Amino acid sequence: MSKQLLSHTRMSCNRTCPKQHHYRFELGLVPEQDPDYFRIGGCYHIGLECRNNGLDQDEATVNAVEQYNVKPSWIDTLNWEIEREKVRQLLAGYFWFYENDERLKCVVSELSFDLPLINPATGRSSKIWRLVGKIDGIFELDGRLVLWECKTCSEDIADGSAYWLRLRCDLQISIYMIAARSLGYDVQTVLYDVTRKPEIRPKQIYNLDNKGLKVVLGSDGQRVIKKDGKPKVSVDAKKGESFDRRLETVTEYGDRLLDQISERPDWYYRRQEIPRLDGDLDLMRAELWAQAGQIRDAQKNDRWFRNVGRWTCNNCDYAQICLQSVNVDPDGVVPAGFKFIDNKFPELERKAE
Repeated sequence: MSKQLLSHTRMSCNRTCPKQHHYRFELGLVPEQDPDYFRIGGCYHIGLECRNNGLDQDEATVNAVEQYNVKPSWIDTLNWEIEREKVRQLLAGYFWFYENDERLKCVVSELSFDLPLINPATGRSSKIWRLVGKIDGIFELDGRLVLWECKTCSEDIADGSAYWLRLRCDLQISIYMIAARSLGYDVQTVLYDVTRKPEIRPKQIYNLDNKGLKVVLGSDGQRVIKKDGKPKVSVDAKKGESFDRRLETVTEYGDRLLDQISERPDWYYRRQEIPRLDGDLDLMRAELWAQAGQIRDAQKNDRWFRNVGRWTCNNCDYAQICLQSVNVDPDGVVPAGFKFIDNKFPELERKAE
């Protein structure tokens, strides 16, 4: 009998809500529609991975946005194209911002691991679990081996922000450091590489005439001309007048985004070292064993408690079926908007070309 797989994502899901874990990792139930933040982060990650593997910037970007060549029927065309442009320009800004950083040298990219889960009290391997995951990379930095972890986020990533404070206790990088050392890489620290996702959206642009004047339209949709024969350049909303405007094109949006990135790159890109002491790793080993035990206990007793609350339920993909106690049977009817998957750890198999 093959052992069960324990990943950081699985443990994080179970900590958030055991019932959510039951849907996702026990039943293999997932939403049919991938959230945009998963797509953006995943495609951006592919671009960095390709660059680390030796492809030039253009080739890396082409690989990163390949997924956008086929648009799902359920997503708006403009939103799809804008999303692709975000990935392109974030990569362009990243490659420009860090192109002269010669301190970093990639040793290995996308390092998968499948290791025994060790009982820290006895040193023996679990008969039930194996610890799995994929490390973004191992790099040389100033003569040291470092674990490289890249992320995209929507939070403030300025120095001293809450984002960096939480990373002092982040479980994922502790797990990955344990795994890297088990694989023979004597990593000394973690280099956390964060990219903040854009907040700007396509905007309305004024249509100008051949003299560079704004065009004012009347309620009939025709340009308003004053009695002196000159075009009007201010709007009287009471008369139903409005400026002639159009939505920014995808190319114009991308150019504006890249300009903003070049003007304030520190808003978008940050790197910091996140140290891990041996004591931190010992605590993580104990927590791994404890969390595996909690999941196993729930499996044996079929106890998947709900963690009901504003911050859990409002952000949960399964809230509608969970809070209405919809019965989910893997051999029965699939709930609307969901699908069952066989591979519950697809991130372990993804590999950029």
